[in-house]
Amino acid sequence: MEQSAEHRLAALLGGSLEGKVKEKADSFGGLLTRGAAVQLLCQENGISTERKLLLSEALASLLPFSFSARVERVFPAQQFPGGTMRTVRLHVSDKSGQATIVLWNEQARIAEGGIFAGDTVECSGAYFRAGEIAISRNGAVSRAAGGAELDVAGLREGLCNVRGSVGEAGGMRTYRDRKTGAEKRMLAFTICSGGKCCRAVWWSPPEGAPRLQAGAQVVLEGASFREGEIHLNGFSRVVSQGAPGGKAGGFSGISIEGPDAVVAIGNEKFRMPIHGALALFRLHAVPPGVDAATLLSIKSRSLEGKSARYFSEGGSLASVEFEN
Repeated sequence: MEQSAEHRLAALLGGSLEGKVKEKADSFGGLLTRGAAVQLLCQENGISTERKLLLSEALASLLPFSFSARVERVFPAQQFPGGTMRTVRLHVSDKSGQATIVLWNEQARIAEGGIFAGDTVECSGAYFRAGEIAISRNGAVSRAAGGAELDVAGLREGLCNVRGSVGEAGGMRTYRDRKTGAEKRMLAFTICSGGKCCRAVWWSPPEGAPRLQAGAQVVLEGASFREGEIHLNGFSRVVSQGAPGGKAGGFSGISIEGPDAVVAIGNEKFRMPIHGALALFRLHAVPPGVDAATLLSIKSRSLEGKSARYFSEGGSLASVEFEN
């Protein structure tokens, strides 16, 4: 547990800290260590006890942690029978090592619609399970920095991620593989950005690939630019901007109600623990001596009145992005 978390608890409780620690330990029959009692008190008062770790350190952590890492690959989504469960895996790395993140349902939809290879992601409420990193319900995953997504006008020979709008969208066609004789599929379309358009061919797109419509904003990930055309294969990804379930609305602010933060966007209000709101608004480091609620209030005032696109599921706010 970070020492600063105990400092923030001491600032909140003042001279009653040690008495509260003893009271909490006694309520467990004296079996709690002082550190465990402080951790429980921090959680009850909305103070995050997470440490920001490197991936190599996180492997040995028994407590939830936060981290930042570069996305190396976004794997295709997996849909489970019944259609209610969906998962996406991200292969990520930092200077210490690499790992796989598994995201479920709304978190998975966020990754499908707005996280790409080359991005930096910030994650909180993370823990290791069966050799993979999972994100808890009160945790968050967000795109902290974008990778190198190019306009069509800036393309050079080689691998690339390309952003633009669909010009002409052809239908799915079949062709005969020259080597194996097997029947395969292909999708040809044009993509435009930076004042230039280019033909793109998606060879053997996977089942469930997005339908492309003229004018749609898309990102082509893991593409190859050669001989004046963009080529995609089974390891590439085409992402339509504006994932299903996304909503738009004006940001009204954040109010603090006890250990919870209440976020108001559009005509909706979302309640969450204060440490969850800190992660959602990318406030991963609370300076010593600064109250988390005060930091959220400052952030709120800087964003009030702005337009936002947000994703929610089951009454919980999963992600929010603000227009510049």
